[in-house]
Amino acid sequence: MNKISPFTLFAVSALLFVLSACGGIDPYSRVDVFGQKGNNPGEFNEPFAIAVDASGNVYVADVRNQRIQKFSAKGQFLELWGGEGNGPRQFEKPSGLAIDGTGNIYVADYDLDRIQKFSPQGRLLLEWGSSGKLPGQFSSPAGLAVDFQDNIFVADMYNHRVQKFDANGKFLTTWGTYHPVSIFKSAFNFIFSREGEGLFNYPARIAVDGEGRVYVSDSYNNRVQVFSNQGEFLFKFGGVGLWGGRFRVSSGIAIGKQGHIFVADFYNNRIQEFSKVGCFIAKWGVKGKDPGQFDGPTDLTVDSEGRVYVVDWGNHRIQVFKSGDPVKE
Repeated sequence: MNKISPFTLFAVSALLFVLSACGGIDPYSRVDVFGQKGNNPGEFNEPFAIAVDASGNVYVADVRNQRIQKFSAKGQFLELWGGEGNGPRQFEKPSGLAIDGTGNIYVADYDLDRIQKFSPQGRLLLEWGSSGKLPGQFSSPAGLAVDFQDNIFVADMYNHRVQKFDANGKFLTTWGTYHPVSIFKSAFNFIFSREGEGLFNYPARIAVDGEGRVYVSDSYNNRVQVFSNQGEFLFKFGGVGLWGGRFRVSSGIAIGKQGHIFVADFYNNRIQEFSKVGCFIAKWGVKGKDPGQFDGPTDLTVDSEGRVYVVDWGNHRIQVFKSGDPVKE
């Protein structure tokens, strides 16, 4: 078998970059921002996760302040709960948020290896989980998602797997194990197209679309993998890189209008948008503190109006973006 020359690899990679965009979109513009560094209500110390309910209320996991804060859709502070500790309604490192169909809030605690379920008013309803590798145990749960049947999906980060539970915390199924994809194979994954399908390297975030498909940010494999509701591998997209459609640590993931997929690209300090089949559409953001810039975006969510709320972790704030024109596909 003849070896592929570096020039050929570069040429093919460049061609794929040109072909990767499915269409065009006017850049997203920032329409709002709220939060700054601090420990007063409405302030943050390394916010990490975000979710929005059916009424447009926004919930933020304020990690270093070890609390959950609730805001209106306009960023007006409403209430908070939490505090340092391992007791009920307390947190060590709240890392993941999800909201079910009746407005209940699920919080993953990265350090305590547990999930807590709260009412919309912050009343504790349920908790489950402990440290370990057995079904129902966790090693740094980092991301949460809820499907239309109120099943809970957990990105069990250091166990390199996804776990699925019912609304009462009963274990249902799990999939995945550890498999790091090399930088070379990730950069040229159009050649190594089947590398590590269904396997993970520190999965950090997770989302579910309206049809029950499960999207996992396979963070240190620099990609997103998509599964059926039962964990059957469907497809993947991404790979390490700087250009559109590529990642340097894929992080927060959310499903927006028309099934479009939004992904926080942590070290590239940007947000990327993809079609529902994983085809690159748009990107925005660079490293910085100015409007529209980021310092390590860790999570994001999309509301019913199409506004994209981004957790700007290093800048201790939430930025809100909106596009005025529809995507051309």
